[in-house]
Amino acid sequence: MTASPLSDSSLGSLDRSSAVGGMDAVSRTTLGDRVYERVRGAIIRGEIPAGTELNQVELANTLGVSRVPVREALRRLQAERLLDANPFQRFVVTKLSQEQVLELFDLRQTLETFAALRAASRPGFREAELPAARALANSLDLDMSGEEWVQADMEFHRSLYGRGSAVASIIDEVRFRIYRYVHLAAPDLPRRKEVLAEHQALLDAVERGDEDEIRALIEAHVGHTRDRLVHMGGIEDAG
Repeated sequence: MTASPLSDSSLGSLDRSSAVGGMDAVSRTTLGDRVYERVRGAIIRGEIPAGTELNQVELANTLGVSRVPVREALRRLQAERLLDANPFQRFVVTKLSQEQVLELFDLRQTLETFAALRAASRPGFREAELPAARALANSLDLDMSGEEWVQADMEFHRSLYGRGSAVASIIDEVRFRIYRYVHLAAPDLPRRKEVLAEHQALLDAVERGDEDEIRALIEAHVGHTRDRLVHMGGIEDAG
């Protein structure tokens, strides 16, 4: 894989119209977190393409910070598998093949099925945690932007699968790796209405402890996103 530096002509010179230059400078409070969010968002939205090599000095200058918070942010993104580091410690936006992306969708389906079945059998889940999951499901708004929708959807799934649990953390890692592809396939209005109905059906199945229905609903839910991506050609576009 050949890395394409940010100063590459395909991304433009380092100004507000370039991949990195379009990001605003950040304030000097919680710098590491803010740099992380800024760069992560640009990767997820496809503003910094897969295969791009990130120059730490260039990023620091663009964002108006020192190299220390930039380095911290890039290491966090590497831990989330959004970046790879080559032997010279240069960070490159991860590039996945279609086969790898589809494999990650299969893994996501397996893990989310396990987590939902575990929730259905967890003592006290219906009384203590299910109401919060329903509230998050109801918080998804049909008028949200694509990024807001994907974030809210992730929050719903975290609440259902046990926020902070080992399995939820692993699911997060898988979802982070395919996040920019999911962002490309953010559902249109008809699909969003279907997603809301699927969430309610899944919550009802978990409340009843209906294991067969849980498996079928998650297979369909994850499959819709995967199939939509393949149909759109989004895997090739983002990878």
